[in-house]
Amino acid sequence: MRQLATLLLFSVWLIPAAQAQQVEDTCMAALQAADNAEYDSAIEGFEACLASEELTPDQEVMIYAELGSVHLAREDYEAALQAYAFTFAIAETQGAEISHPMIYRNRGIALGQTQAFERALRDLYRAQSMLGDDPLTLINIGWIYGQLERHEDAVVIYDRLVRTEPDWSGAWLNRSAAFLEIGMISEAVSDARRAVEIEPENGSTLNMLCWTLIQDDRAETALPLCRQAVELEPDSGHIVHSLAAALEATGETRRARRLYAQAHRMEPDDPEITADYERTQRP
Repeated sequence: MRQLATLLLFSVWLIPAAQAQQVEDTCMAALQAADNAEYDSAIEGFEACLASEELTPDQEVMIYAELGSVHLAREDYEAALQAYAFTFAIAETQGAEISHPMIYRNRGIALGQTQAFERALRDLYRAQSMLGDDPLTLINIGWIYGQLERHEDAVVIYDRLVRTEPDWSGAWLNRSAAFLEIGMISEAVSDARRAVEIEPENGSTLNMLCWTLIQDDRAETALPLCRQAVELEPDSGHIVHSLAAALEATGETRRARRLYAQAHRMEPDDPEITADYERTQRP
C-alpha cells in the first residue's frame, strides 16, 4: 500500500547534531517498521516522529502520508483519512508540497472504503493521470464503478488492467464480473477461463468459471468446477452458493436447498444469497 519513495534529509536541518540524529533515528525506524509490515511499531514511531518540533512542513507532510498508508494497510480507513487530512491541511496552510501521486491514490482508496465514492474517484483520477496504468489505482477505480453501478465504465477500466497485468488472475476475474453485470455472458466465461488457466488450483477462479457457466445455462459443465472450488475453499459462502445454484439447475433440489441454507449461515448479509435461501426454504 505504501509505495512512497521517502527520503528524510535530517542532516541538513539547522538544529543540534545529537538532537537531529535522535529524530532521524526515530523516523527512520518507523519507516523500516512500516516496510516490514510491523504496523503497531510503525504507528508508534511515526507519532513520536511527529511530536518533534524540528520537522519542516514538507517533512510533516511526508510523515503524515506515511502514517496514513500504514493505517490503510491495516484497513483502518477512518484513521487513514485523519492522517491524510493533516497531510493536506499542512500543505495548504504552510506551503508544503504534495508531489507524490501515491498520496492521492491511497487517500482515494480510503475514501472509497468509507463510501465517499465521488471524492474517491477525484483522487484516483488524479493519481492515474500521474501514475498511468498503475494496477492498484485501476482496480480501485473499477471497484468504485461497480459500487456506483457504472458497469460499462468498469469494463473499460478493467480492460486496461488486463492489458497491464495479463498474468494476474484478479484482472481477468474483475473484468469477468463486470461483463456479467452488463449481460456479456460469453465474454465473462472467456475471462473466467483465462483466470483458471493462470491459477487452476484457486477456489476463486474456479468459482467464477462455475458461476459464469451457470449464467450461460451450462450448469452440467459448471458442476465439477463448483465442487472443486468448494473443496478448495469450503468456508466461502459465495462458493457454496455457486455449488447450490449448479445443483438446483441440474435438478438436485434437496441438496441445493441444504447448501443455500449453509451459504446463508456463512454470508447472512449477502442479498443474492439471502434471496435464494428465502426462495428455496419456503414450504
